[in-house]
Amino acid sequence: MPGGVLRVAVCLALAAAAAPSAGCARGAGRARQPRAASPAPAPPPPITAAAYSHYLRGRLAALEEDDARAAAELRAAVAAAPGEAPIHVALADVLLGAGRRDQALSAIEAAQRRFPRDAGVWRESGRIYRKVDRQGDAARAYQRAVALDPDDEKSYLGLAASWLALRSAARVEATYRALIARHPTSVAGHHALGARLLARGRLNDAEVELRRALDLDPSHVQARVALARVLRARGRTGEALSLLREAFDRSSSVEIGERLFAQLLESGDRAGAVALLGQLDRDDLELDVRVSFGYLYLQVGEAKEARALAARLAAQSPPGSAVRLLDARALVALGRRADAIPALLEVAPGRPGYAQCRALAAELLARSGRHAEARAAIDEALAHHPRDDELVIGQALVSELAGRTAEARAALEAAVDARRHDDELLYALAGFEARQGVPDRAVALAQRILDRNPDHGAALNFIGFSLADRKRELPRAERLLERALALSPTDGNVLDSIGWLRFRQGRLAESQELLERAARLAPAEPEILWHLGELYLAQSDPRRALELYEKARALGPEEPVRRRIEARIHALRAER
Repeated sequence: MPGGVLRVAVCLALAAAAAPSAGCARGAGRARQPRAASPAPAPPPPITAAAYSHYLRGRLAALEEDDARAAAELRAAVAAAPGEAPIHVALADVLLGAGRRDQALSAIEAAQRRFPRDAGVWRESGRIYRKVDRQGDAARAYQRAVALDPDDEKSYLGLAASWLALRSAARVEATYRALIARHPTSVAGHHALGARLLARGRLNDAEVELRRALDLDPSHVQARVALARVLRARGRTGEALSLLREAFDRSSSVEIGERLFAQLLESGDRAGAVALLGQLDRDDLELDVRVSFGYLYLQVGEAKEARALAARLAAQSPPGSAVRLLDARALVALGRRADAIPALLEVAPGRPGYAQCRALAAELLARSGRHAEARAAIDEALAHHPRDDELVIGQALVSELAGRTAEARAALEAAVDARRHDDELLYALAGFEARQGVPDRAVALAQRILDRNPDHGAALNFIGFSLADRKRELPRAERLLERALALSPTDGNVLDSIGWLRFRQGRLAESQELLERAARLAPAEPEILWHLGELYLAQSDPRRALELYEKARALGPEEPVRRRIEARIHALRAER
């Protein structure tokens, strides 16, 4: 027994011996002696040096991603100190991180039985149940953790995440409110509640919570981004842009920078958006991120800037397929299709990105009328990678561009039949049927994608636009396109589809707002410019319409958009 506890016990024994018994208490005026307090429970013995050593070695091994050694050391630590709940939790955590889900569950459930009143054990149980998609068990575990330790913020946040996975919206919000009631200064609570209210469209309430989060922590970047979304949705675009700019300046986050890029375009500040890409690009970023900036340059029609970026990337290391593809796309945008082909054909069959490079080279050859070379290029690639989606789709496109449509359809149908759950192939076949003037079959094919994946943005947009363009099932088209927009609120193609739907409905003012936003976001998309031109023509503004048609024609549109544009230009010039 530790010395301090021994001294307390001795003192208590002496006091008990000196106190009179209850039966000896005489006289009303005599004060009753106070009863001695119960002794405090003895603290657990300190963790042994051996257990602590195993524990530290296990945590270090986990940091070094040596999962097997980490698990072995933590098992040894548990054996040496079986009464230490944090060591049991650490073991379960390491097992889960190593992908040993069954062992992690066994370890944490053993900890539940041994430490049923340890909040940390139940919080970790909730986290593990969430990871293995046992959301009901996760919610119950987090509820136990909250009941045992109502001051632990992480348990509330985990519980809310479980309710969200269980699609219990009311409980999500109630959990965040319970956290805030317990901790009025919880930044995470106010931010999470604000984001949830934003997702539900309760913009006023969301703004209150997000501003409270920023009052408590002015450096909270995600709260600033969410508040910018609220303000943008409420039409306060200037304030939204200012907040996003502050968020980017504080974080240098590429993701936030791309949001800011889109909003600058929407606001009409194309020059600011282009300049921002220069700020975003840094040598320390991953190659694929830097390449994505090149495609943003192409999105706004800055092909020369895209080529310059590709050249900088190629100078820093031998140009891989991603850089070659970016450079080729930029050359095509500059009207130099022939110059784009050789570098694509140089990529060897064993190199990453070979299939994409060869598919694009074959397409460019076919579009240049060099059909035999295109076919040879794609056939050679398929000999190396016979099941690659890009190459199968490329082969069908080469046949289509050569006028062999039956052959193209047969190739795509055979691939779809062989791989029935391949959405990319199914979408390619839907696009082919749309180009061949069989829209009902195209929609039916795209619907098969939605039947499997209701949030497939491209399929939502494809069907919605097809229906709107033909003035068919407009309420259905509206539902699909609104869902697509909710998934991708700054996608110019989706905004264009909704704008075209409004045009078909005769709601020209709404159509104009949407189509002009789409054109600002994707100024190098010929079909978007064509739609906006049609709107201006319907508004009796042929001059603005002609300007857009000519700009769209210069961008090299595909059939049948090219034919429509040419016909409009010819008719408008004839009227002058």
